[in-house]
Amino acid sequence: MFLNREFLDACTQRTSLVISLHKVQNQKFRKFCDSKALLILGCLNFLRLLFLKKLKSNPKYELAVVAIVKNEGLYLEEWLKYYYSIGVGQCYIYDNDSSDNTKQILKKYDDFVTYKKISGAKRQYDAYNDALNHYRKDCKLMAMIDGDEFIFCPPNNTKVIETISSYFKDKSIGGLGVNWEIFGSSHLENKPDGLVTDNFVYRAENTFEKNKHIKTICDPNKVVGFINPHYATYLPGYKAINENGKVVTGAFTHYVSTNIIRVNHYFTKSKAEFVLKKARGMADNLSIRNSNDFKMHDKNDVLDESMKKYNQLNGLD
Repeated sequence: MFLNREFLDACTQRTSLVISLHKVQNQKFRKFCDSKALLILGCLNFLRLLFLKKLKSNPKYELAVVAIVKNEGLYLEEWLKYYYSIGVGQCYIYDNDSSDNTKQILKKYDDFVTYKKISGAKRQYDAYNDALNHYRKDCKLMAMIDGDEFIFCPPNNTKVIETISSYFKDKSIGGLGVNWEIFGSSHLENKPDGLVTDNFVYRAENTFEKNKHIKTICDPNKVVGFINPHYATYLPGYKAINENGKVVTGAFTHYVSTNIIRVNHYFTKSKAEFVLKKARGMADNLSIRNSNDFKMHDKNDVLDESMKKYNQLNGLD
């Protein structure tokens, strides 16, 4: 039955009240907010979402990107210019207490970026759910990704939007689960000059276990909410699939398939950059990364310059 605990949790986490309550960083209070105590809100919100689903909308954008960022000013312009180049209509950026020049950089892209401040730890789900609440009518599809992730279509990257949209012609499809391709450090110790996507051109084999992770591109009108940064919970009657049309039921797939579309994930970058990344913390939990994360993800098995070639072709270098 769809009204299970996961489903009701997603309905509850999606409510504006719970998103607002998560500003309070007391962990006992946070546990209370995420307990069964507020599930009645989820039941009521489920009814609201069913009603909203019936309302017609006139979206301005075919595809929008939603991301939560913290102190990623060094990389934001490359990321924004890339998504603009592939036809993304709007980026909804949630600034999670950045202390660098993130806000100043984003101001330069006012026409392309909707900027929101979100404070406190463990706010990634809140950012995604807030975007669903406020911007679902403005875009047909939303891609929930990070600032070090680049959606890429190996066959023809000039047709990313068309490729993604084609999966949603079947009205039962609520989401597309896209596998990672983890890129390593390219054996670089320090941050190089130039673009991330030009400098880091070695990645893991497709069969690398971490590549089974997906990131979600969804129809925001068919989603209940997010309680996982990788996977959405969907309204009854809708499902997520991978690039081969196989049903995806969680944050991981049984096998990696990235022949048509993938998410290039520049997880480590250089050793020095990973140290800075570790210091920023994580947006979806309270843990701090350790050095083993670098060793685990620093895979440089396959030379892959496809992004570099795309940058040169489209003048992004």
